[in-house]
Amino acid sequence: MDYSYLYKKLNKRTPLKTDCGLLCKNACCSDELCEEQGMYLFPGEEKMFEGDDNFKIEESEFLYGDKKAKIIFCKGKCDRNKRPLSCRIFPLFPYITPFGELKVIVDVRARGICPLYKKEITEFNSVFKRGVKHIGEILMNESETFDFLFSLSRLLEEEATSLVEILMN
Repeated sequence: MDYSYLYKKLNKRTPLKTDCGLLCKNACCSDELCEEQGMYLFPGEEKMFEGDDNFKIEESEFLYGDKKAKIIFCKGKCDRNKRPLSCRIFPLFPYITPFGELKVIVDVRARGICPLYKKEITEFNSVFKRGVKHIGEILMNESETFDFLFSLSRLLEEEATSLVEILMN
């Protein structure tokens, strides 16, 4: 997978037409809310960060197929041109339905971090949404990244179900 191409496609696209970091003091890039926040790396993406001391990469417990996903941690500030793909698409996610269809959704994991979580998908910058969808379409074309997205989509469903159960009680 050519992540440098995907990075370029999203480099100037943002969730709002203004700097959304002004709404929350860049909460998604800060570890003030918890000990450490990390983002999943897409399969093979860790190669983009080899030798970069601004990031720490670890194996996660999340499985897709028979592989463990890697997770990247930053120090709260990074060169925007070097952000991982998960950071570039946040708070949206290229969700794969159980039937294999692509839909761009607001990521349930953004709840508690991102004030945009409460926005309807229609309120996001259309250029950003199209970019996330385009990236999702590209990722779906390779079996390993498709498996990753599909498995992560099931995890998001579980988190959303747990959230609904909590809110109903």
